[in-house]
Amino acid sequence: MKKNPTRPAMSGHPQGQGRPRTALRAVLLATALLSAGLVTPALAANKARLSTYDHGKPVDYLPCGAYALPTRAAVLMGGGLDVKEAFRWMIERMADCGSGLTGRPGNLLVIRAGGNPAYDSFIYKLGKLAAVQTVVVPTVDAANSTELEGYIRKAGAIWFTGGDQGDYYNFWKGTLLERVLSDHVRTYGIPVGGTSAGMMILSQYAYIASPSTITSAEALADPFKPDAVTIKRDFWTYGTPFEPLSGTVTDSHFDARDRMGRLLTFLARVIGDGWSSAATARAIGVDQETALLMSTTPGSAGAPSVTLRTVANPGVDGAAYLLRAASNSSLVLAPGLPLTFTRVQVRKLPAISAPSTYELNVDGGQLSSSTGSTY
Repeated sequence: MKKNPTRPAMSGHPQGQGRPRTALRAVLLATALLSAGLVTPALAANKARLSTYDHGKPVDYLPCGAYALPTRAAVLMGGGLDVKEAFRWMIERMADCGSGLTGRPGNLLVIRAGGNPAYDSFIYKLGKLAAVQTVVVPTVDAANSTELEGYIRKAGAIWFTGGDQGDYYNFWKGTLLERVLSDHVRTYGIPVGGTSAGMMILSQYAYIASPSTITSAEALADPFKPDAVTIKRDFWTYGTPFEPLSGTVTDSHFDARDRMGRLLTFLARVIGDGWSSAATARAIGVDQETALLMSTTPGSAGAPSVTLRTVANPGVDGAAYLLRAASNSSLVLAPGLPLTFTRVQVRKLPAISAPSTYELNVDGGQLSSSTGSTY
């Protein structure tokens, strides 16, 4: 793995022990000097800067050249152990030029707010890639760095890691990173994806869990709980770059953390706050170690045709859940009152069994299912 030549080289240790020894010594020394009052905090502020890493041999072209991909693709991964099959699918999509043509291996760009480039070697082994590049963007200033544009414009696919979606919102909203990335994905139709928080930031409406997170029981009891039900609609300046996620709110770690109740609450808020109508608002939940693969092609009448498939790690019976309000749903939504939201339709897409549909009802904060099972 090669780091940006203007920066020290980094190790690719899978556990993230990738900090250069010289940099590590500098951090330890700065820490000691800070404790002694001998230096100012500015001298130990490297963590606030943009960091860039290369694994492989980066190229300066897109896999299919200056042409938009005929099939647009997105991966929504629910967190936990990464699903290799989803990455393989994404890598294949980035070089699918249409008409049976396969493009040249390109760059897959990983974007994160903190951490290290441990993802790079893992992804690089999963398909035909020229390089996997990581940019660590931990501040607004870093997200406005002009150095980012070259990485984004040469990316054949883009991946958001897990972490804290509140950081993504606070650091990246309205920056050069967000604007250039959105333009690049829209113009060339390159695949985009993310896991956990990285998945949740892809939808038009994002629950940012800032300053605190919320459980399903808490959300159903008060859909307006202060500082806990924090949904934003302005992360993407021009709307989500993957059109099928317009009007949508998402949630991850779904079954394992019992998040159906809070996702229902998020959907209710999107409708009740007037952001999307009951007819167009959607919600998507994805289980851990599971990924929803979404692809779209232009339809004959101009409306895109969307294909959905769920994949999971071996031995994992994970699923994706698609929620929408029925035409005869009723919604009672007010601060300090438990939620009432009836006739919410759920389409469950398991990875290893047949799809199913059922109905959920919330009455005074109490959730029930037409099948007896929430999931």
